[in-house]
Amino acid sequence: MPLVYYVEFREQGLDVRIEEEGRRRILYLDTLKALAKAEDRDALSFLTKIHLRSPNVSRSSDVSFQQIAVSREESSEALRLLAKTGRIHYKNAPPQRKDDTPLAVFPQLDLTDGTGCFGNLWMEYPGVGRVAFDDLAPTIAKRKRLKKEEENWEKDLLEAGFSRKVVENSRYYCPGDKVRETLFFLLDLGWKLFDAKGRAILRQKTCEWSCKEEGNRIAVRGRVHFQEGSACLSAASQARGLLVELGENQVGLLDRKSFEIEGEWDGETLIVSRRALGAVAAVMEKGRVDWEDNLRRLAEGLKPEGQLEPAPPGEGFRGELLPYQQKGVDWLAFLHRWGLSGLLADEMGLGKTVQVLAFFSRLRTNLPILVVVPSSLLYHWRSEIGRFLPAAEVYVHAGPDRSAEVIHCKGFVITSYALLRWDEELLSTVAFEAVVLDEANAIKTAATQTAQAAYRMNGLFKIALTGTPMENRPEELWSQFRFLMPDLFGGRADFQAAGFEAVRRKMRPFLLRRKKADVEIELPDKIEQIAWVEMSDEQSQVYDSYRAGLKGGLLKQIEKDGAQAHRMQILEAILRLRQICCDPRLIGSPVPGTKLELLLQDLDGRKVLIFSQFTSMLQLIGKALREEGRDYLYLDGSVGSEERAERVKKFQEDPETSLFLLSLKAGGVGLNLTAADYVLLFDPWWNEAVENQAIDRAHRIGQKRTVIAKRYLVPNSIEEKMLRLKEEKRAVAEQLLEGESFSWTEEDLLHLLS
Repeated sequence: MPLVYYVEFREQGLDVRIEEEGRRRILYLDTLKALAKAEDRDALSFLTKIHLRSPNVSRSSDVSFQQIAVSREESSEALRLLAKTGRIHYKNAPPQRKDDTPLAVFPQLDLTDGTGCFGNLWMEYPGVGRVAFDDLAPTIAKRKRLKKEEENWEKDLLEAGFSRKVVENSRYYCPGDKVRETLFFLLDLGWKLFDAKGRAILRQKTCEWSCKEEGNRIAVRGRVHFQEGSACLSAASQARGLLVELGENQVGLLDRKSFEIEGEWDGETLIVSRRALGAVAAVMEKGRVDWEDNLRRLAEGLKPEGQLEPAPPGEGFRGELLPYQQKGVDWLAFLHRWGLSGLLADEMGLGKTVQVLAFFSRLRTNLPILVVVPSSLLYHWRSEIGRFLPAAEVYVHAGPDRSAEVIHCKGFVITSYALLRWDEELLSTVAFEAVVLDEANAIKTAATQTAQAAYRMNGLFKIALTGTPMENRPEELWSQFRFLMPDLFGGRADFQAAGFEAVRRKMRPFLLRRKKADVEIELPDKIEQIAWVEMSDEQSQVYDSYRAGLKGGLLKQIEKDGAQAHRMQILEAILRLRQICCDPRLIGSPVPGTKLELLLQDLDGRKVLIFSQFTSMLQLIGKALREEGRDYLYLDGSVGSEERAERVKKFQEDPETSLFLLSLKAGGVGLNLTAADYVLLFDPWWNEAVENQAIDRAHRIGQKRTVIAKRYLVPNSIEEKMLRLKEEKRAVAEQLLEGESFSWTEEDLLHLLS
């Protein structure tokens, strides 16, 4: 409980009684220190020094600080410091004295307009009267004014946020974006404030809410309480400006962040959607809430660490769930029960697929379940369903013979994003129990045909799965939630205007993301290394010659026309420099690169995944391996789904197959390659999350050995610049998903060419 101060005026000074609010007990020095808040420090320091100087007070450790006598000479300073606590109470007015020295002076701020930005400073002398601070008269009611104390109060006003500025009939000004905070601060210091109509301004204290279901809607009512009196929630929310009327002579200063929530007003009732209740509950928790029992359970489940009802898998499920995976199933079941949807964004390798299948084992429905995946994962999903739900009916909607059979399916329908676009008209007519988007970052750009087709799918429940929910821009999340719950964020402009904190608050209940470091999972270590590979003299000559050509051509054109006019040429130049770092033969030079030589040395006796974004580089690596008599597997976007599954199976099960060459785009998602314990990234990618996806093909559940991931980088080149820029951006990109997002600006791209 806070400390409160009761001041009684006496002929010889003041008596100050200190109490703990709500309790009556003797207060000793150590108790005062324990109860004191930051705003008490100056007043208590001043009072304790006075008390300990008193001849009537012993110096023992058990001296009471309940009652402190303050002399006339020290009364003004004591009152000024006590007023700053905001917890001072007067037991009587100061006595009338025969001499001309007023006992105390206190500030008043009179606002002169409706915005609260303009005002005048007055000085109140209790029992004597009040006078304008800028009035030059030396006395008030024939008594000498306390000019030094008055100046101290004005200093507080200026430090709080007002400045001296004469505008018409006002003498002080506060910027509009700071005025609310400033007025709250002054009230907390014990100032008296009045609005332009002379009404006393009271500080907002608490809110109380009532939340009930009325038919299919959630009805919210409430009151906002002030130092005295209260206003109904509708009046406070719809009040214009800073203040709300409380009575004939009083207004309340509103702290809108503590009560404003999204919804539609119906008289004095605010109608809120279930999907917004998570964000609404986060606001209401700051006050007192009268929940209807059913809504209390919903609100509790929507909290970040809310307790969810256990949802064990059905009898048809064949598998074992780790504790964090069971929590994922509980979360999906909770959302489904309340008619909501969700984005399961666990880090790669934590088993999102098994969580979804465990959840589906609980459902009893005659409607089909649509699973949309990258083309390369069609048969992976068929295999996983057969493994964990062997009794489930599965129809792969792919190939030239696909038909309208999908309409009559009762089990799982698996199709690709490409076929979703192609067969959009057919699939959009089917009523699905659920629609699942695996690798949901495929719809990160809302304007694409793929995203538009996904939005048209008709599912009672929707799930998005991705280990990288946001690669570059927050709008990628908006696009995925437009599929899940279109009304959660509204249009793109609404999303962009909302601000990160508002977006987080809305999104948090419907996004579940765990990292390997956050869960109790026994994974072996992952050791990440950088192998710095010096270019040969011949390779350096090719690199430097290309850069010199840029300085004499493209960079001069950019200086003349601006970067935007040459964006495609900039990207092509960056591509060529990166290719030279890999191997100059990629741009037609006969000079080989030094990275390949090191890679061949790193392959002895290991199960290795080799990633590059350049398929032409993978072909050069493959040629070198054949020349050394080494066998390998190869996978890029041209490999069909069934053949892809066969190659993955061979790598996993055949101990003689030790090398797997994969394109970063085609091989970086959806594969379980735990037979490998070595991952080589031949060239860097723009976004580290994509590189981590590739590494996590091996470092995932089922891996028993330490995984070594090695990035090959050329020092003093565009590759090192990319690395440094990524490090800088990661350090400052604390946005929606724990700093995982950043985008590349034109300035960044030009830096890479410099």
